[in-house]
Amino acid sequence: MFPILYISTLAVIAAICFILGFHVLYRDRSSRINRLFFINSMLLNAVIAFTVFIQFSPDAETAGFFQSMYNIVLIIFLLESLYFNLVFTGRSLNRISKVILLASTSVVFIIFIFRGDDLLLLTKENGVWVYELMNNRFWFLLYSPLLFLILLIMVSTLYRYSRGASSNKEKKQAGVMLAFILTSCSAGFLVLMIMPLFDRFRIPLLTPYFFAVYLYGVFYAMTKYRFMVFNIKDIAQDVLSHIQDAVIILAPDKRIMEMNNSASILLGAGSAGLKGTLFTDVVYERDALDVALDSVRHSRVSLKQRVTYKVNPEAVVTDSDVSAVCDRFGDLSAILIISRENRGVNHFKNYFKLTAREMEIILNTISGVTNVEMAKNLDITKRTVETHQCNIYNKLGINNKIELLNITSDFGIKPL
Repeated sequence: MFPILYISTLAVIAAICFILGFHVLYRDRSSRINRLFFINSMLLNAVIAFTVFIQFSPDAETAGFFQSMYNIVLIIFLLESLYFNLVFTGRSLNRISKVILLASTSVVFIIFIFRGDDLLLLTKENGVWVYELMNNRFWFLLYSPLLFLILLIMVSTLYRYSRGASSNKEKKQAGVMLAFILTSCSAGFLVLMIMPLFDRFRIPLLTPYFFAVYLYGVFYAMTKYRFMVFNIKDIAQDVLSHIQDAVIILAPDKRIMEMNNSASILLGAGSAGLKGTLFTDVVYERDALDVALDSVRHSRVSLKQRVTYKVNPEAVVTDSDVSAVCDRFGDLSAILIISRENRGVNHFKNYFKLTAREMEIILNTISGVTNVEMAKNLDITKRTVETHQCNIYNKLGINNKIELLNITSDFGIKPL
């Protein structure tokens, strides 16, 4: 009964690892992290396969050969786990650590290949092959320090990653991975290395069970915290498509991520190619919007902003709401911009044959922006602002700001 239970549980673990690996790979094959996780899961399956081969071995010699291969694959799995960890945290090893790892791994591999039979005593008890550690100097002066070095690097890089993380998701993700790594490795070392030193404690290989816990922990951390990519589909594309206002969603780096149908119509024929473009590249109020977007990103405030889109052959003036979209961890996921075309502005501009710059000056003036502030926001001199205002007054046939407020009000243009 015990051999059947042992082999069956290993088969279940292998199936779960296979499913988890393909699930992560299917989510995004272009992601290097996802590909490395898939490789990690397949290597653990290779470890499980050699564990099963050991149990189906007809004699101790064959079992010993598979045991040596098992140990080599196990170290490859751990090294790949370390590499996954380094890529995940964006860290790299210094030259000394690389040399120590390479030298230690090479020596261990050579010993397993040429002296593997002298390192373990395999005997069959209750229908399964069990092991007893031989040559303790190898196990505790070379093999264990190698495993400890790999574990230490993984834990330290995750800890530093957590300390330097700017978002709650990254901190929680690192915390989960640390907990699972420490739990699985500590339990594994106790059961597989320490307990076999006692003569009465002889068991088959349980390594796959412990490292399956580690792999599940990494999978849990990735799916819970890393796969939470904000997308317009998350807030129902079919609902947004019926919103008459233009909805544009920016990534935290201010690049256009998604937009609804109304935004596509507003931005014209070239809107399909705008994804990934900096939002400030498609508007006239570049500097002012840069400041506004930074304010939204850092302070999570909502702002009302007049946005003039660069649309051929004419600019389109809109009254827009700019707000932050945060996930349930409080981290910034996106910036939401809802724009309503101000037809009064466009009619006013065309009626008086005003330029886009003159319209900017008018809108800033009626909103109470001083000439000094305007010059700074528009990256022009105060004298240039005053020249534009003089030209505007001549075109409109007025003499001061009060008359400007009255005439723009007649066209339904209100200050922000």
